Amino acid sequence: MGNYRDLSQLLRGMTGAKILILDTNNIQFYYQHETVLPKSEVFAPYDLILIPGWVQNEFGHHAGKSAFVYSIPKPLIIIDEAEDYLEMIGYNDERLMELFRLASTGLGKALRFIHICKKDHQILPDAWIDDFYDQGFETKRMPSGLTTKKNAGEVSIVTLCFLLLSHFSNHIGSISLASSDHGTYHLKDKVLSEANSPLLHLGISQAPPISFQSTDVVIYNAVRTGLIQPQQIHALRNHTQERSTIYLESFSDRDSAIHHHLVDIPSFISICSDHEKYKVIF
Repeated sequence: MGNYRDLSQLLRGMTGAKILILDTNNIQFYYQHETVLPKSEVFAPYDLILIPGWVQNEFGHHAGKSAFVYSIPKPLIIIDEAEDYLEMIGYNDERLMELFRLASTGLGKALRFIHICKKDHQILPDAWIDDFYDQGFETKRMPSGLTTKKNAGEVSIVTLCFLLLSHFSNHIGSISLASSDHGTYHLKDKVLSEANSPLLHLGISQAPPISFQSTDVVIYNAVRTGLIQPQQIHALRNHTQERSTIYLESFSDRDSAIHHHLVDIPSFISICSDHEKYKVIF
């Protein structure tokens, strides 16, 4: 059963709402480091937390992560792709399928499903969204018996983001995507480039209020606000010695440059220690 009614009732009572959409990898990070990054601080800037159904499916079997998520001290709603997404696009199956297509750019199996479904059905079947997630993504069965779908979460997150901006435009101030998957970052740009095409016509600004809360951004902000000290970064980032990071460097002449490359832990500590000069974007 979907939660669109709860979402609509909550958002329509807000102006300039700050929304955070959670991905699985960030949930793992928040859960693992809760003692250093307490929920009361990490989620303080947001008015509403949203989780797509396929993201919930990836952590729902884990009692600890589930308990963590449902104890976040903010309104939290699970958004079901099959039940809730259509209502945010006027029950127009063709427009939603086009949005899914753009959000699946580079994902061959998902794109093949959409191509075949459009070719075989003049009127899309009622269960096409469930079929899309069932057949359009690589399936992995975990030892616990859990079934996960590779890339399904990031497609759901990007799609939900643009549905929200289109449907609740008068009530949303900003949307942050709590994802550390670079695919999410690039898919956002792809959808944005065609968001106002004749088929989609989402009515979205070409400079939408979308930001990212990758784990590197979370760490950077924690240092900037004094929640943690630079010497604690190593423990928070020790699962990878180098990570592809996007950051802004400001120069003394007021010019600036965006950098995107692999950043090791000592370099990242230097970046986080000088927030006047650097800002981590992803």
